[in-house]
This record gives sequence, structure tokens and C-alpha cells, in this order.
Amino acid sequence: MENRRAARIIYSAVIAFINALCTSGAISHACFGWNVIEHYKWAMYFAVSFIIAYMVFYLSEHINFAPVRTANVTYKFSYKRMFAVACILFVCWLPYLIIYAPGLVNYDTVNQVKDFLDGVSAVPYGYAPGQEEVTVLFNAHHPVFVTLIFGAFIKIGILLGKPALGLTLYIILQMVLAALIFSYAIEKAFEFGKNKSVILRRMITIFFALFPVIPYYVCDMLKNTLHALFALLYIFLFLRFVISGHEFTRNEKIAWVVLSILVTLTQNTGVYLVIITGVFLAIKGKNIRKTVIFGTAVSALLMLVILPKIIYPAFNIFPGGKQEVLGILFQQTARYVRDYPEDITDEDIEVISKVVDYDTLKNDFTFETTDNIKATFKLHASTAELHNYYALWIRQGIKHPGAYFRAILPICGMFFAAGYDIGIFDHIPTNEGIFSQIQQINPENMYTSMTNGYYRIRSFPVLRILFQHALYVLWIPVFCLYRRRVVSKKKSVLFMVPFVVNMLFLIMSPMVYSRYALPLIFASPFLLYMTLLEDGINSGKECEIV
Repeated sequence: MENRRAARIIYSAVIAFINALCTSGAISHACFGWNVIEHYKWAMYFAVSFIIAYMVFYLSEHINFAPVRTANVTYKFSYKRMFAVACILFVCWLPYLIIYAPGLVNYDTVNQVKDFLDGVSAVPYGYAPGQEEVTVLFNAHHPVFVTLIFGAFIKIGILLGKPALGLTLYIILQMVLAALIFSYAIEKAFEFGKNKSVILRRMITIFFALFPVIPYYVCDMLKNTLHALFALLYIFLFLRFVISGHEFTRNEKIAWVVLSILVTLTQNTGVYLVIITGVFLAIKGKNIRKTVIFGTAVSALLMLVILPKIIYPAFNIFPGGKQEVLGILFQQTARYVRDYPEDITDEDIEVISKVVDYDTLKNDFTFETTDNIKATFKLHASTAELHNYYALWIRQGIKHPGAYFRAILPICGMFFAAGYDIGIFDHIPTNEGIFSQIQQINPENMYTSMTNGYYRIRSFPVLRILFQHALYVLWIPVFCLYRRRVVSKKKSVLFMVPFVVNMLFLIMSPMVYSRYALPLIFASPFLLYMTLLEDGINSGKECEIV
């Protein structure tokens, strides 16, 4: 009992510290506040978070979902049941597609489709107005694989005489894919869970059927949605092995390799998820080591060598600017310039100006995004000039490390701090070219009423907890860590690897877009589901509060 109490205190303190730090960063743009009043606010954020976390962890020790039947009944995976669940999900999502017909897209998708249709043409290297242009077939700023898919469907619509038809066709297929992936994961997790709790299965089915965030993104032609679906299935296979100890079948080994490639092709950072999870899984899983190493090696070779060194040059594809990787460094330099202008020398200004526009860095700095600065990246900066900048970045970071933390917290803090809600896309952006022909077909008041309804639901007391980034990014993963380590006495923390990797992606994100958190919004409920299925105590009752 004493050990559990100590664990509750430690876990609660960790969550409270992260929440207080990120809340302060998001609100006051400082780690701990700038003055005494803000120091008291920080302490209040910590205290409230600690109390809530402590209560959650305490209650988690006394809640047990147990199966209806405790007899030795063998449960077999049923495709019939899986397809039934998939149909339920699809039907529940269908009203969103009807109301927002022909579907939803965002500005990135508009740029991807235009890039596909324009052929060899001049485009800003980072799709920001005023940037230097590159004359290429495609710009790999967005994943080329996804650009080809989106562009092909719009092209089909054009050939059929209605470009919007291509958008609708894609979204219908994406809805089917999402419904099958979710239903497959629900049923497979139930099959291998030690605790066959029907109520848990029903709860997660209801969540994915009725939680509005899911259909808003599933009904959107969006690169992040497609990536998140493949990432979910990839993470699910990872969790099945780590949590349930399930060895991969022959088909699952093939699926693992295919998913490793798809995760890599649908998001430029996906290769790092595959590499990091692959390394840990190869160490742990002796019987699947060859499969994991092969999938990881193929994905890394494809993304880091074959595409940038062979395919892109051969087909005149711009590989994407370094500014996406360096954006957070530029933001930290800008924060340093803002907070310590007296430390900046003429030599420092010259070094920075070789890489980005110094005037923009100094005068147009904003706390919530790196885009303003990284958009001015000097595309033809030499290796020596970049190395000089890296050396300056390191020196400044050593001298004032706090400035670097203050630079990233106002951005990533809104993913980890309580109170920041999940955003959605609710219309097709007005644009020239083909998207002037692809617009909502229903009256504006019809789909805006739907959007207003979403925001009203999101603001309901208690219910609004479900709509916050932090629930999926931080609270559920840490809750499951506590449940497995402290309550169920499991030693391994390997299941946390894909979640920590995605958290690191969010820390490095250029701005607070909810779409960046989609892999965690999709995967965290399944982590919770599998954790509770695995460690329940057979009491003979459907749900028992001990």
C-alpha cells in the first residue's frame, strides 16, 4: 500500500509538472512565469493538476472491468462481427459526409492537388508566399506518395466531368478503410485480451462511432488522416506483441513490412517512428526480429536513400526544404534575439542572415508558430554557412538554455496542457484553379450549423475533457503506464515507445494543429482498451467497482 501511495505521488507530480510548465508556456510564454503573481499561478496549475491526477490514479486501482462469463470459453475472431462493427461506424459517420458534401480538405491538400495537376511548374519551395520558387514536377514538401493518391482521385473526377466527384469517391474509400481498421483493431484486441469484457468493447465502439472528431477527420482528404490510419494499425500490431505477447502470423509479418513502408510514405517523419520502434522491437522480439529488421531497413533505405538520391533527381522532384527540420532551431534563435538583444553581435547577425532573413526573425517573431521565420530560409545556404549557424545555435543555447525552452513551450505546450481543444476543418478553402470547381454543395447555414453544434458539444462541462489534446497526448499514455507498472505489476515499458516518439514529433511541431496529434488521438483509446482488457480481474460481473 505504501509503495502504491508513493507511486501515485510520483506519477501525479510528473503530470502536474508537465501541465503547469506547458500551461505557463502557452499563456505567459515563460516556463515558470515572469513575476511573483505568475509564480503563484504556476503553483496553482501544479496543485490542481496534482490533485486531479492523484484522484485518477487512486480510482484506477479500484475499477475493474470483468467479463460476463468466467467459464473457459474460447473466443475466436469473427470477420462477420468485424464487418458488422465497420458498418455501424460507417453509418454513424455518413451524415458528416452528406452535410459537408462533397467532403472536406485543407490548404495542404489544395497545394498537393494543384502540384499534381500543374505538371512541371514553378512553386514556392515551402508553399509560402514570396518564397523562392523551384520549377519541378512535384514538391516533396508534402509526401509525394500522398500527392499522387489525392491528385489521381481528383483527376478521375475531372475525367468524369465533375472534379468534386473524385473528392467524394476518395473520402468514401477512406471512410471504409478507417471503419475496417478500427473494427479490426477492436475485435483483434478483444480476441487476445485476457479480460473478455463486453462492456469495454461496446464502449470503444461507441467512442469511434459517435465521437465527432473521428468523422470530421475521416471525412477529410488530408495527408495526416491517411498517415494516422496506417500508423494506428502499425502501433496496434506493436502493442499486440508487447502487451499481449502475441507472435506475428505469416500474414501479420507481411502486414508489418507493408505498414512500415506506408507509415514512411505518408508522412515525412514517419521513417523515424519506424526506425525507433523497429530497433526496440527487434531487441525484444526474437521470433519476429528478422521481419522487424527487414521492414525497418526497407523503410529507411526507401526514405533516406532511394527516394531522395535516386527517384527525386530522376523525376525532377524537389526533395523539400531543410527549413522543416530547422524550423524549431530558428524559433529558438529568434526567442534568444528577443530576450537577450544585448548579447547579439554583428558577427552573430551575419551568421544568422546567411541562413534566414534576420529582420523577419527579429521583427516578425510570433510565439505560436515557426512558419514566419522558416519561410525565409535561404534555400541555397552552403554547408559551411549552415555549420556556422549550428555552432552559433549551440553557443547561445549553452549560455541561455531557458530561452530555448521558452521558444518551444508556447507551441507544443498546447498539446500537453489541459484546456486546449481539438480543432477541425469544416469547409473547403476558396482557391483558384480546380478548387474553384470543388465547393460545398449544401447551403452554408446547413454545414455551419453542424460546425456550431460541434463547438457547443465541445464546450459541455465534463464532456469537453474528451475534446482536449492532452487527454490523448499525455493523460491516457501515462494512465496506462501507471496501470500496468503499479496496479498490474508489469515491468516492461516498451509499449510506450511509439507514443513517446509521437510526443517528440509534437514537441518539434511548427504550430498547434490538431492534425499533428491524430496518430495519438486514434491510438491512445486503443492503448487504454488493450490495457484494461489485459489486466482485468475475473469477478464474474460485467463491471465491478471494488
